[in-house]
Amino acid sequence: DTLSMPQHMTKSFSDIVYKKTGGNALFVTQFLQSLWDEGLLVYSLECNVWEWDEGASDAKEILDDVGVLMAKKIRQLSIGCQHAIKLLACMGSKCSESILKLFIHE
Repeated sequence: DTLSMPQHMTKSFSDIVYKKTGGNALFVTQFLQSLWDEGLLVYSLECNVWEWDEGASDAKEILDDVGVLMAKKIRQLSIGCQHAIKLLACMGSKCSESILKLFIHE
């Protein structure tokens, strides 16, 4: 569904994605994003379809632990964003938009 292509065209790629992610939605999103970031998943404007390097996608490793995955993503953010995330973590699982704005502008 994500690639908006018929199943017969994406079956082998879908199998790779499932094998790598176990079907975990967060891992699927992150895996596809990493393939796109590395140029292994691209949208062809000429053909109006997604294209991928199946061999490289299958060989690509994915982090098994969601905590490790999230820590890697957080380290890629600016120092200011990292600081805001640390402060927000103290707030629990919910935070109002006004509090979020305070932390981001701090």
